[in-house]
This record gives sequence, C-alpha cells and structure tokens, in this order.
Amino acid sequence: MAFEVTYTDCSAETYQEIRAIIALWNEKSPEYRVKTSGSTGTPKSILLKREQLEASAKRSNAFFGLNEHSRVLMPLSPHTIGGKMMLIRALVGNYSIHVVEPRANPLEEIDHKSRFSFISLVPYQVKSILEETPDSLNRFDCILLGGMGLSLELEKTLSDLSPQIYIGFGMTETVSHIALRKMNNPVYEALEGVELDISEGSLVVTDSKLGIERMQTNDQVKLIDSKHFEWLGRADFVINSGGLKIHPENIEQLIADQIEVPFIIGGIPHETLGEACVLIIEEALPEAQFEQLKALIREKFGKYAAPKQQVIASILKTENGKIRRKETLKALFK
Repeated sequence: MAFEVTYTDCSAETYQEIRAIIALWNEKSPEYRVKTSGSTGTPKSILLKREQLEASAKRSNAFFGLNEHSRVLMPLSPHTIGGKMMLIRALVGNYSIHVVEPRANPLEEIDHKSRFSFISLVPYQVKSILEETPDSLNRFDCILLGGMGLSLELEKTLSDLSPQIYIGFGMTETVSHIALRKMNNPVYEALEGVELDISEGSLVVTDSKLGIERMQTNDQVKLIDSKHFEWLGRADFVINSGGLKIHPENIEQLIADQIEVPFIIGGIPHETLGEACVLIIEEALPEAQFEQLKALIREKFGKYAAPKQQVIASILKTENGKIRRKETLKALFK
C-alpha cells in the first residue's frame, strides 16, 4: 500500500491546505513555515527545516510501528503542527491516510466497520467521543493524545480500552512530540536521540536527530534522569501563594471530571499571600459543589491551593481546544 489520501466530509479549506502541504513536500522545499498553537501566548510563525520534519516523522513511524501497510485516520487541523506531522509521517512512511474534518467527535462520520493502525487526538475530542461513541475508539491499534488537559478520571476510563494509548510531550519548536508516556503512568520517556536536563526547575531539551542543542523550555518538571521526567506545569503559569509554588494544571487535572463548563485555576493579587488561587469559570458552581471541590483540592495540594472564590469569565481557546490561559487572564484583569 503506497501513500494516498482519502477524505470524509472535509471542507474546501482543509482539502486545499492538505494539497498545499503535499505539493510543498514533493517539491522538496528546504524550509516550512508553521505557527505555534497560541496556548501559551500569542501564536508566532517559525521556520522548520525539511530534514527536521523528516527525522521526526521517521522516529515516530518507527516507535508506533507505522509502515507501508498502515492506515491512519487524521482528525486534526492541517494548520497545526500535529496535523501537519500526521500528513508528513504518511508521506515519509509511504502509507495511506484518511482525513476527516476536525470536530469534537470526528469518528461519528466514519464507517463503523473501518479499522485503522493509528489516530492522534486532542483531549476535547477524546471526551466527546467517550460521551457519544466510546466503542469507536477500539477500532484503532494505537492512539496518541496531544496537548495537556486530561483529567485523572478520563485517564482511568481510557485505560479500559483495547488500543495502546500514549500521551505526547512536545511543542512546535520540537516538531511535535519528543517524549511519550503511557496511560496512567505519570513518567514521560524521551524518544531516541533526545537528552534531557534541567535549569532553574525547567526542562532543557537536546535532540541529536533534530539538531536541537539545549533548548530551554518553560515546562517545570521533576527530572528522574536524562531520559525520564514527570511534568509539573508551565513556569509562567505558576501561582506563588503564601510562599508556595502552585501548578494550576495539576489542580485542573484533579477536578476536571467534576466540572462540565470551561474553567481554569488562576492567581490574583492578595495582600498577605502575594497571590491567591481562584476558580475562573464560565458559569458559577453551586456553593455546596464549590466547597466540595475546595476540600478535595485542600486534601491533595494543601490549603493555599484551594481557590478562594469563583470568578465568572469567558475561557479563550485555540482552534484545537487548548486553553489560551495567558489571554484569558489578561482579558479578565485588564
């Protein structure tokens, strides 16, 4: 089976973007311009080299066992690094890829008899699929989840499925994932060629395959060794309350399955604590439920991590469903 692209219910924009990526690849362009997701700040345009994209694609194909006999389903926007790399992996690996228009549940339009070797999804898609067509996930040999935002409860639910499920760690600058962890295992393992270090609590990445030398990230981690780490949160998202560093992402993971509307944990100025944790949410929770959540957070992370109040505000997101935390806080406290 050679490289081919088939489509289900795709918009003209998605189709045209995919054709443009394929054409650029076949022309052997030496550089490719991509945009960062915007989840940690204003999206920016960066250049990636063809050899970086090819090396990343070969490494991922080898890890997931994808070859000319594979069939992959692509439900991600081709405008994102995740979507682009799914397509480039298929080009490099010479296998077929079936494209479906990105939406909350991209599997509802797919023939229920179809089986695939691989799919990459973002957390909001997984949540929608589990609510609407959970059995459809068993049609895949392997599932890669990108982005952060999986609740502990969601991970437990996914662990009951038959596919192998991995969660990726990476960014546009590292040409998608450079480390993976298995479901219900908090430890990420670096891929071949990747060496990890730490500086001031934040992860430093060296990748011989991609020509990356000591790239400083804003990701705070517990470094186990040069190949393994536990992710704690973004350094620029840390809330300093009562002299303690609180990672809002950990709190959000704990309570995500108990809140149905978009929310984040944020920090606001406080006269004595420096910053105080608050629950920023699109619709207020009943007071009794809010008190239960505070007790749960207090038990797990201590009294300073429990939100002092609820703040009603719109939660801004990227097209892939990632929360734009900085923009949300900036708009709220402007």
